[in-house]
Parts: sequence; C-alpha cells; structure tokens
Amino acid sequence: MKKYATLKDVAKLAGTTAATVSYVLNEKEGRYISRETRSRVLKAAKKLDYIKCNGASYLKGKARKLVAILVPQFENQFFTRIIVGAEEIFVKHGYDMVICNTFDNPERERGIIHRMLQQRVDGILLTPTTEGLKNTAILRRLGIKMVMVDRPLEGEKDFYWVTTDNYGCGYKGASHLMEKGHKKIAYISWKSNIADLDNRQKAVLDAAKEFGIPQENIVIKEGEFSADEGYRLTAETLAENPDVSAFFYGFNMQALGGIKCLIGRGIDIPKEKSVIMIGSPEWAVTGRNNFTHVNMGGYKLGGSAAELLMNMIRHPNKKIEKHTIFNCTLVEGDSVSNLCKRVS
Repeated sequence: MKKYATLKDVAKLAGTTAATVSYVLNEKEGRYISRETRSRVLKAAKKLDYIKCNGASYLKGKARKLVAILVPQFENQFFTRIIVGAEEIFVKHGYDMVICNTFDNPERERGIIHRMLQQRVDGILLTPTTEGLKNTAILRRLGIKMVMVDRPLEGEKDFYWVTTDNYGCGYKGASHLMEKGHKKIAYISWKSNIADLDNRQKAVLDAAKEFGIPQENIVIKEGEFSADEGYRLTAETLAENPDVSAFFYGFNMQALGGIKCLIGRGIDIPKEKSVIMIGSPEWAVTGRNNFTHVNMGGYKLGGSAAELLMNMIRHPNKKIEKHTIFNCTLVEGDSVSNLCKRVS
C-alpha cells in the first residue's frame, strides 16, 4: 500500500507550513491566508491524493483492522448473504466492518469511498456502480486492497474479482424451460447498463438459437430494478403477448412483483404460466411457494471474497488468483410445467 500523504508532505510541496495547510484544508477561519497560498495548498493536496485521517489509532501507529463492504441493494437478499458470508471470515481474522449501501448511485459510492479512506480502512469489498472504474481510481493510486464482488470493474483488466457466472445463470434457466418444451418465453430483465449482468439476457437468446427457437419467440422486457417494475412489465407482456407459456425473471426483485401480478390476475402457476427466476430469496421457497430458481450462492461468494481480501492484506507479496468465477445451481421447484408431457 502506498503511504498516505501527510500535512507535512502537502506543506513541503506547497512551500508553506503544516499549520497553514491545516487551516486551508479544514476551512478554518480567524487567520488570513493569501489566495495564492491557498491555491498552492489545494493543488498540492490534490496532486498527492491527500485524504484527511479520522482514525486516532492510525495516528498512533496501530493497525486499524477495519474493512469496508459496499453493496448496491440492501433489499436484495443476494447481497445480504454476501455480507453474512464475508462477515464470518472477517470476524474470524479479528477485523471490524463498515457496511454501506450505495443504492447503485455512483455519487453516493464516490462519497462512501472517500469516507472510508478517511477511516484508513485496510481493504474494501465492493460491488461497483456503473462509474466504479472512475470512483475507485484513487484506491488504485493509493494501493488500497480491494476485491470486486458479483460485478467486474468494467474498463480495468487488473483487478480482483469473485463472482457467479452470469451467463451460466441465464443459460441454465432458459435451457431448463426449453427442455420442458416451452417455445414462447418472456424474459423480464433489469436495464442495468452493466455488461456482465446483460450476459444473462445474451445467454437466453443463445439458448433459444441452440434449441431452434426463433428469436422473435423470446419476448424481452427491460426496466428498473424493483418489484413494481416487475409487476408492470409482466402486465405489459400479458397484454401484448398472451401466448407466452413461461416467464423467466432475470432478477428476483422483479420476480416478486411479476408473480404478484400473475397471482392477482388469477393465473395458475404452473398450469397456465410457468415461472423461473435467477436468485434464491427466502420467499421463493417459503410456505406453499416452491419456485424453480437459479441459486447464485451469495453466502459462498461473500466468504470467498473476504478470504481473498484477507490474503491480500496479510500476505501482500503472495501471488493470488485474480478472478474466481463460481458456477450457479438450478434448483427445481414446481413452478415449471413440462409441456413435452402434454404433447405426448
């Protein structure tokens, strides 16, 4: 890890004193500082990537033993499981955690990263937003240990990453439907603008091609990441394409709203419409629910990512595999009809 710049470092580059630097950077009042001096200080601080330290123990030279976990959706149980899996590993190694929700908001992500640097965290687990590359630039410059979880750091080749095969998730779900004889399928998806997540949709279309199903028989609907949007897109599909035999939800939050729409309209699952989803929220297999789904193994991802980060922190010179991609698992429930049996 690169050494953090100090007030003295900034003062030396700016040609002034540490006290003057402190006045400028902390925006104190009561002392006159010329515009020219203020400008030199700010330019020097920016050049050195100066980050104010809020951790007293760091100032005393003690190890922080503090890591940050940044995820985009607390309401998504997939990320909750990632956090729980990671926590178990960090606690075992005696590390404390700061857990933050970025809400998939790049500006919020940027602000949290800055605050974590102020806390002098030893490392960061991060599921990046669409501006993750830009927002993590300072982490890379400072040499802060970080591991991407679920999503890659798009635009960067040299990064550490633990994920589930998103293409495989889409392919397994789609091929399962097609093996059951479904030839008119609606794929309900989140318009994420994240290439790796979009691989789920690509896999659905590739599976259709392999099964000899015309592309126009795959109805693609994209929208926001929410249950309400899942409801709306499902209703829209039913109105425009009433002959679809199955709904494939690429994200479990949309599945929640979509299934509510189907049930609310008195549609029998799976007799009238089959349902499959990517993700394994508790509600999918709670009570009378027993939905076929693709399990992405969030708990395993979190634990693996945390172990990777601990290795990077504790053994900085050790050569470690950068990318770990786990396979997904199809969990069969009773929400998919076998149309092949009906034909026979």
